[in-house]
Amino acid sequence: MFNLFIDDDNFLIIRNTLTTTTIRISKKIKRNVDNLLSSTDYKNPHNQNNPASMNKIIKTLIDKNILVDLSFDEKKQYKELFLNHRQEDDIFAIYIATTTNCQLNCPYCFEGIQKREENITTIEADEIVLWTSKYLEQNTCNKLRVILYGGEPLLNKKIVRYLLPKLKEVADNKKILFETGILTNGELLDYETGEFLHRHNINKIQITLDGPKRCHDSRRHHKKDKKGTFDKIISNILCLLGNNLVEQIDLRINFDKQNIDFIPELFDLLLYYRIEKKINLSFGIITPTIPTNIKNYFQENTLGQIRNAEKYLWLCSEAKKRGFSIPKEFMAGPWCTARKIHSTVILPKGNMLKCISLVGNNDFFFGNIKNCDTLEDDKFTNFEYIDTCLSNSCSLIPICGGGCRFEAYLSTGSFSKPHCQRKMIETINKGLIILNYK
Repeated sequence: MFNLFIDDDNFLIIRNTLTTTTIRISKKIKRNVDNLLSSTDYKNPHNQNNPASMNKIIKTLIDKNILVDLSFDEKKQYKELFLNHRQEDDIFAIYIATTTNCQLNCPYCFEGIQKREENITTIEADEIVLWTSKYLEQNTCNKLRVILYGGEPLLNKKIVRYLLPKLKEVADNKKILFETGILTNGELLDYETGEFLHRHNINKIQITLDGPKRCHDSRRHHKKDKKGTFDKIISNILCLLGNNLVEQIDLRINFDKQNIDFIPELFDLLLYYRIEKKINLSFGIITPTIPTNIKNYFQENTLGQIRNAEKYLWLCSEAKKRGFSIPKEFMAGPWCTARKIHSTVILPKGNMLKCISLVGNNDFFFGNIKNCDTLEDDKFTNFEYIDTCLSNSCSLIPICGGGCRFEAYLSTGSFSKPHCQRKMIETINKGLIILNYK
């Protein structure tokens, strides 16, 4: 059920989306296997059409999980794996929005342009530390992962410096692992801040650049004076990598009609600085969001499923030509924060959200650290949409999981319905298989 087939002249490349096994097989052998398996007595050793070599091939395909026994219920297996993985996840992941403020004015921001500017205070930080300690006393977790979020989290550096040592101390006292991450626009991530994060086990830094200087600065500039941010961000990236404060940087590049054709120029610049091996590229497909005050932007600039897939693969191809590593899969959200048990987004005043894409939309709070002992939000615990996808025998569900819950809400008005982007996801993943394995 979970096999993707990609035509490759006289061969087929087969990728199992559940196990990630990838093989190449001739179309002739594929036909022989199909013919043999359609026979009612293919297991009969006296069957003239069943040579030993074919038995060996079939055994190999079974060992590689490309073939399963006809009686095996793959749909049931997947649903059990999904639920078991959710229950067994032992990472306590806290996204802390240190502030809802941001110095930039990005036209596609899912939080909206006119945001309420609120900051976590030291009093609220102490409450977060106390709540975290209590949660770990009541739940078995082996790691505390703290991801700094916003707004722009480094607009509240005071709280970053105040909070991380206290949370690390909580993890140390509980004798569990501690790691930090940050999602930032990168303008304020200087040496001093990078060195501090390095001392607090930073393992993920995501920075956004939307192309070369002229493209990036036209989209991601300051609110007040329209000043661009490209030069400062590049300087900070080079500083962090040059001083070994982080092994790699995840570079997020959001694309739409405005900037797509110019992004390879950014690849060339990174190549010029010889940092291509230390950059993990991530291409963000800009899609409509909740704020109505930017509706026209999406109408004018989004590309649609097929064009998004084509341009995504084009970017990957251009990146690979220049020596960058490219994704092996395009995943649409099977294991986002919202679906995990031990995860939450904490905002100023202690309000909590389950999904990071809901920051800026206060109607979706599910609790507050002052009165919340469980991180389950019933908006995200109805998994009937997975059954719907399985009923359609969709091979993509291990890499899609029924689609992003936020986008499901935008398209259907419900967090509990499928959000199907099959054409785009299948096209991208088949293209990535060709780019990675040929």
